[in-house]
This record gives sequence, structure tokens and C-alpha cells, in this order.
Amino acid sequence: MKLRVTFGAMALVLVAGAGAWVAAGGCSTDPTVAQPHLKRDLKAEEIRSMLTTGDFKQKLEAQKQIDKLEPEERLRIVLALAKDADAAVRLIAVKKLRAIDDPRAKAELARLAKDDPDETVRELAGTK
Repeated sequence: MKLRVTFGAMALVLVAGAGAWVAAGGCSTDPTVAQPHLKRDLKAEEIRSMLTTGDFKQKLEAQKQIDKLEPEERLRIVLALAKDADAAVRLIAVKKLRAIDDPRAKAELARLAKDDPDETVRELAGTK
């Protein structure tokens, strides 16, 4: 079955099968785009996983969520990130460690400032 709709000089032909295609899931939306307001708080391990293996957007979201964790859990995750192989992840750890008032955070910053293989990480870890 075809339906012909005319708009001035242009004609639009709809095929009945197209409606069935859409109804069967042929056209879908990404819920993260359609409903961006439905963000949820991430668990500590989800944050760590997103920071170490996620794409850029996931890393940004995870970095924001670190601050929502309980202080002890936040410190545990950030200390683990400080030992990651990726310098970008260690830079995130440095930023978060500088905001934590705990002797373990200060000790990790001192270690990074002295021993990190990346010059930028060493520099930022040593900055007061």
C-alpha cells in the first residue's frame, strides 16, 4: 500500500512497510541523548573503570562523580588512580589528591612529585 501526499510541486510517497520497520525497532534513539537529565550517581568501581578505560566523555563524567563519594572511598579510588599507567589518569589523581586533606594524599603527592615518569605529573604534584 502506498500513500501519496503532495506539497506544491513535491510529492511524498510513504510505503506501508516503512511504518512496520519503525515499529519493529528499525529506528531507535540513544537514551543518553534523549534523556540527559536522567544521570545517576556512579559507584566507586564504575568511576575507576570509566577513568581508566572510558572514552573522553566518560572520563569527564567520572571525574565529576569522584567528589560525590564518601571521603574514605574517594581517597581509596584516587590513590589507585595515582598508580595508573596512563599519565592523563594520574593527572586527574593529582588534581583530586590536592583537594584531599589527609596525610595519605599528601604522601602520594610527594611520591608522584619525586618519582612519576611523566614530567607534567611530577610538576603538578609538586605545586602547592
